[in-house]
Amino acid sequence: MSDRRLTPYDWVVVVYSAGVAILILATHARVPDWWLYAGVHAAVAASCIGMALWNPRNRLLSFLHDWDVAVYIPVLFFMTCVLAHRVHPVDYDAQLIAIDRRIGGIAVLKWMEKIQTSALTTASKSVWIAYYFLTLVPGIPLYLRRRSGFLEAKLLVVLSFLVSYAGYFALPAQGPGYFQQEIGVAQPRFEESKVASSMKRTIYELEGEARDTFPSGHVMIAAMTIVLLVRNRLWRTCLIGVPFALGVIWSTMYLRYHYLIDGIAGLALVALIAWLAPKWQRRACQPALFMRASPPS
Repeated sequence: MSDRRLTPYDWVVVVYSAGVAILILATHARVPDWWLYAGVHAAVAASCIGMALWNPRNRLLSFLHDWDVAVYIPVLFFMTCVLAHRVHPVDYDAQLIAIDRRIGGIAVLKWMEKIQTSALTTASKSVWIAYYFLTLVPGIPLYLRRRSGFLEAKLLVVLSFLVSYAGYFALPAQGPGYFQQEIGVAQPRFEESKVASSMKRTIYELEGEARDTFPSGHVMIAAMTIVLLVRNRLWRTCLIGVPFALGVIWSTMYLRYHYLIDGIAGLALVALIAWLAPKWQRRACQPALFMRASPPS
């Protein structure tokens, strides 16, 4: 008989979703259609609980349960983009700029401006957009191995995403691209194809009034991808994944989407997650949970 209980991954999704729903209720006067946003978060929590406790002995449903993160994360991200500044209507860019001045972040941006070229800008933008598929680089090989490594990776990835989203609620900020005059560094411009322009416009429209700057989610996911590749000894995949991930980290500052402190905070949080989360996973889950049950004949 399958062990039906919430895994650490399930707890992370449920607690985050419930916490944001409560936050929406507490600030509903500032949130138009608050009931809809609270309902979406409640639905995510309920769906996660239902899938975990049901645990069907069916290949398709088991597959959907394994990859439900591919649905939850986009939904929760776009909810965060809409809600962060409504729930917490303060921008912390002035404070982040001041910190960057002290630690040399503005100097780094000015250096990047000096080496800026059209080709480098186009490559950086392409890598930045492709970031949305970055977690699949370690995810697919780990899933095909049918090992506990996949579920542990799933926990690490969802923690990286949701911790960054929590940061957007706590410290809403727009990013250096909106304060070019204050920092004295212009955002790079480049000619883009119709496809790239359409993709960028779609992303911006979906994000809306986003305040997704601190900590850098791009840096966190890129760094966690490297951690997963190395920890699971996916050496061949590293040849693709590591340069890809490093390119994402580079592009976040080169394109003026993040301050240096955003990236530093993201790296520190990834180190903490990578250290603590696996211990939680191994203590909470029995080896049997990592075995995929065969469907009834």
